[in-house]
Amino acid sequence: MAATPRYSPTQYGRVTFEDLRGLRSEGYIRDSTLDQRDGYGPELQRRAIQNFAKSYGLVLGNAWYTDFITGTSTLKRSGFHQAFDDAETDRFDVLLVYNTSRFARNRADAIRYKTQMQNLGKVVVFVSQSIISGNDNDFLNEGISEVLDEHYSRNLSRWVRDGLRVKASQGHSLGTPPLGYKHAPRSEGRGVRMIPNDSSMPTLLALLKGYATGKHSFRTLAQTLNAKGYRTTKGKPFTESSISTTLNNPFYIGKIVYHRNRPDEEVIEGNHVVPEQVGALWQRCQQIRRAKISAGQPSPTGRKHNVYPLTGILRCDNCDEPFHGVTNRPASSNDKGYRRMFHSFRSCEMRPLSLSAVRIEDEFAERVLPYLTLDDGWQTAVLQVLSKEGPEPDRSIELKRVESALANLRKQHLWGAVPDEEFKKEFQALESQRKALDTVQADNTTPNLERAAELLQNLPKLWHHPGVALEQRRDLAREVFEELRLRKGELVAVRPRPTYAPLFAYSLWKDQFVGGDRSW
Repeated sequence: MAATPRYSPTQYGRVTFEDLRGLRSEGYIRDSTLDQRDGYGPELQRRAIQNFAKSYGLVLGNAWYTDFITGTSTLKRSGFHQAFDDAETDRFDVLLVYNTSRFARNRADAIRYKTQMQNLGKVVVFVSQSIISGNDNDFLNEGISEVLDEHYSRNLSRWVRDGLRVKASQGHSLGTPPLGYKHAPRSEGRGVRMIPNDSSMPTLLALLKGYATGKHSFRTLAQTLNAKGYRTTKGKPFTESSISTTLNNPFYIGKIVYHRNRPDEEVIEGNHVVPEQVGALWQRCQQIRRAKISAGQPSPTGRKHNVYPLTGILRCDNCDEPFHGVTNRPASSNDKGYRRMFHSFRSCEMRPLSLSAVRIEDEFAERVLPYLTLDDGWQTAVLQVLSKEGPEPDRSIELKRVESALANLRKQHLWGAVPDEEFKKEFQALESQRKALDTVQADNTTPNLERAAELLQNLPKLWHHPGVALEQRRDLAREVFEELRLRKGELVAVRPRPTYAPLFAYSLWKDQFVGGDRSW
């Protein structure tokens, strides 16, 4: 139920403190470490609000909307937004705030949210400044206070940025200690430094040694570490992301990164000590990673893995991240449900996160393969269209992969993980691939189309043939399809590779418009 305003917005300019007597009120408190240092702690704010309500006869509730957060943004202030939700349901008449800087520290937000409260028929009072928001007599003081609040906030941000930049330039690592390290007081008595942590260093070494064997992906390494009881610095199980964070951090070869992935990113020599074994293992891990992304080189492995025919082409239709094959329990001859496809992108809201690999493969066979039929008229119709449009193959996926490898190579060279000569050699090879993908035009000739048509027509039989192994199904799927899109556990779209796209288009057009006008 929306609130019924006791005052119309045009009356706010004449509201006095006496007019507020007897009205329902609630308090809002915002606190941060800097606020406590400046004397704006939560207890001080609470007492000031209680004294104001008692002095002017307001009925103070017990909601106490509270946020413990730093910064000018209001997006993460749950208590602040709860106050507005309660205002909409008319749970109070007056919102009491210690001062203007507690409500908002930028002018745009202050105006926006005060107007929103006013339109709901609610009054905002800044108790320490004796300001009724929107009052004619307080208009100048309120505006000046908000400008000074924003000015202070901007200066504070600049001081913090400058301080961090100076700290980074001196080789001090910023933020929380990475895996295997901890904070310790400086010998000179001010500040802290990072030193090896005896309790978590074995975990770091186990991670680096595990990946350096070349037998693990990020996922399988995380599973292995978790099974052995190792945990991250926060005491949580390892994930692909936490493995990636460690293997992407040049801290382990004595460097720190300032403003990572920003235009002003800078790699600086750190002043922390890196054990020789850690540095050598981290370097070895980088070599393994580069070997895995090299064109045409398979991932090193010492174990037999299950095969998932749709791996590499099955993607989430919501966030575009791929599904990966996983095994949730040991396989048995009578169990077909142990193979599953898992969507591991944590910020995606798409559910379910995993599904039976057998079920999705069966759905692919039932819903996609039956459409792969061509009649005797395909060649004339398709060539007619191609002669008019001159289609060009889509090489964006391969190009993106090579460009990503180039970016990683540059970063590792910047970190010092790749020597100059090795960098030049690998850079030239990758750059040649990039240029070739960027410029070469594929020629869709009749023999290529005939081969594609033959494979397309035989694909359903090949897919279902008992003599075709899972590895061969995977190769067939990757040969024909660029990607399959999955939404809420169901296939919703397919994208064939450029060579096969005209044939798919003809097959669908033929089924939909059979007997109709076939002039394209």
